[in-house]
Amino acid sequence: MENSIGERVKSLRSDQGLTLAELGAKVNLSTSYLSQIERDRTQPSLSTLVNIAKALNVEPRHFFETGENSTLIVQAGQASSVEYLNPETACYPLTPEDATSNLQVYRVMIHPGSQPYQCSPYSGEEMCFVLKGELTVVAGDETHTLEAGDSIHYDALLLHSCRTVHCNRASSSGAVRAMMESQ
Repeated sequence: MENSIGERVKSLRSDQGLTLAELGAKVNLSTSYLSQIERDRTQPSLSTLVNIAKALNVEPRHFFETGENSTLIVQAGQASSVEYLNPETACYPLTPEDATSNLQVYRVMIHPGSQPYQCSPYSGEEMCFVLKGELTVVAGDETHTLEAGDSIHYDALLLHSCRTVHCNRASSSGAVRAMMESQ
């Protein structure tokens, strides 16, 4: 993939057989201004870039993507580390520990009757999906008991904790916790 925004605009325009004048007419910009963008002599505003993207039938993110592989896989049993939140609660990462991603997903195994584990509040969101057993989630002033197949989503700035419910039909419960931290 080309490096600069200007190179990407020029490549898309050329690939679609458009002249500078034709693209300019579609986005209401002068030929000279578009030429300056393509030669990286000026940086367009975000709204201008959005209009250019629409005219070239691409998403605006096309101009910012790095070309790095966006498909990341963690093979079963290949988690980089297991974190024990307490002696009865293990946290297995399901996504690579990738510093460029805002999404982190874990499988959390909590033994029945274990002590609740308190999560530190942070700026972002959490989502929990119960795979097996029953889970009690406290988020702020609300307490919810979830069963296998249930999910919950809440603001991670709230004080929140999780614990299993004593239940004859479950020996453990698993949860997927997704954290999206805002930058």
